[in-house]
Order: sequence, then structure tokens, then C-alpha cells
Amino acid sequence: MTEHLIHCAAGNFSRKAWLLGSGEEQPEKMAVFLDGEFYLDGMGAAAVVERLWDEGAIPSLPVLFLSQLDLPTRHRELTCDIAFADFVTSDVVAWMRQRYPSLAAGDHLLAGPSLGGLQATFTVLRHPGVYTRCLSHSGSYWWNGEWLTHCLEEIPASPSRFWLSVGDRETVSGITHAPTGMRQEVAQRDACERFNTALSHRGHEVHFNLFAGAHDFRCWAAELPAALAWLLK
Repeated sequence: MTEHLIHCAAGNFSRKAWLLGSGEEQPEKMAVFLDGEFYLDGMGAAAVVERLWDEGAIPSLPVLFLSQLDLPTRHRELTCDIAFADFVTSDVVAWMRQRYPSLAAGDHLLAGPSLGGLQATFTVLRHPGVYTRCLSHSGSYWWNGEWLTHCLEEIPASPSRFWLSVGDRETVSGITHAPTGMRQEVAQRDACERFNTALSHRGHEVHFNLFAGAHDFRCWAAELPAALAWLLK
């Protein structure tokens, strides 16, 4: 795995990233993970991906773990932010295609946990020609009065695939998230279940996983192999 710095052509983003090369000479698909530190440090995702390659459970595709800057920035960029979605679909993809010219223009996977799951979902819905596979662990669909759920009727359905999950113990509501004071008035489980229903009714292919547990790296790591295998089959 190698460390890099990816710059935005517009100059408003610069992100550290870790590239896990698969050894495949001419890959057509790739996977991008938001909240890269959470995946690498909290979930051991690099070892999981390498094991899945060795077992033939998923294709040998390059995987990019995109860094977060800090918590205030994370709260801003991972809450259905158009500029960050465009960065991930334009600059990040262009950077990857420079290294892997065989990569297709689209049909890639985007993943994230919590707020990262919310932003990954928003990005896939906004750019279905680039990302068509979305992994959202305990996505924060409660954000801004469940704004994304209410917007679904205005977004054309696409042949995208979504793995949505949430824990059966994610039932807390009426809380404030430091350091920005972001309010969560709705329980994670309730918001995820409503988003799943709304997304399914719009004609998207959705796998909903209600796991036994809470908002926890261990729960997300446990479902990672099955989620990647389903999304990339």
C-alpha cells in the first residue's frame, strides 16, 4: 500500500490517500473508501480486501482509501456536499485513471461509514455514470431532517446497487455531535430503515442488513466481506 496526495483541479481540496494495488495489470473497476482512516485503522480493511482477493471472492481491483482532514471538516464535507461529491467523481477518478488507464469511466464502488455512508450514497445518486455500487455502513440519513430521503423522488432511478446497514441497537436520538454541534433528532436505525424503504421503492437494487450491534467499527468490519462480495459480483 502506498501513500499519496490528491489535489482538486479547482484548488479547494487536497487529500491524503492510501492506494492498495491489486497487482491486476488492466483493471476495469476500482473501489474508493471515504473515511479512509476508519477503514484502515478501525476495521483492518486492507487485510480483509487482500484476503478476499486471494479467495477469489471479489475481483482484483485497485482500492483507494481517502483521508479525512479533521472532525469539523468531516461534518461539512460528508453531509451531502456537492463540491466534495464532484471532487470524488472527477479529480479522484482522473487521478486513478492516470495510474490505471484501463479503468472504465464508470461502474465503480464507493463506500463509507456513518456520515461517510451518507456522503457515499449522495455521491452515487448524484453521479450514477461514475459510481454504481454503494456500501453504506450505518449511514447518517437522519441528517438535516432526513433530507436525502425526502429528495429521492426528485432523483431519477438508476441501475445502481446499494448495501445499506444499521445496528439494531442504534436507537439513540436527540443528541448533539461534537465538535460542530450537529444535531441528531432521529435514531440511526429509524432513519436507515426509512431510507431503505424509499430507495427500494424508487427501483434501486438494495440489500438491507440489520445487524446485531451498535454504531461500531467491529460490526462494520464483520459485514465488510459479505458486502463487498455482493456489490462486486
